[in-house]
Amino acid sequence: MRGFTLVEALIAVLVLGLVVTASLKLVMLSERGLAQVRVKEDLLSEANRYMIALAIDPTDTFGTSGDVSWEVEEKNVNEFLDSALVLEGLKLFSEQSVSVDIEKLRAREYRWRELALTKGNESIRLFLPFSELAASSSDLAASGDRR
Repeated sequence: MRGFTLVEALIAVLVLGLVVTASLKLVMLSERGLAQVRVKEDLLSEANRYMIALAIDPTDTFGTSGDVSWEVEEKNVNEFLDSALVLEGLKLFSEQSVSVDIEKLRAREYRWRELALTKGNESIRLFLPFSELAASSSDLAASGDRR
């Protein structure tokens, strides 16, 4: 007698069902991941637009446009030096050590701007160089002498 028995046919159908279920699960996971990538791409595109807008008008530091909200904060190195790491004697390789003068770092006044964008449940934070134009424009806006 040639052919498959009923048990062999049922096992083949069960294995086929498991393969189809796993394939559908993979398709659903990849679709969800692709949707997240699209949202991040949209946020990066919006971030580029806001970076250009900030170059034109550095005083425009927060707002909402459609379903995207954004905010710009100015930061400096002293915020981190006061609370964070002791860098003196940091070992890089074998016996080499780095000597860091904390007072020199404080005197240099390293500054930057953080651009935070939010769209739905996703957000992105970009670090922008601080420009003197932004400093003088924000000082003018704070004093009320905006021209």
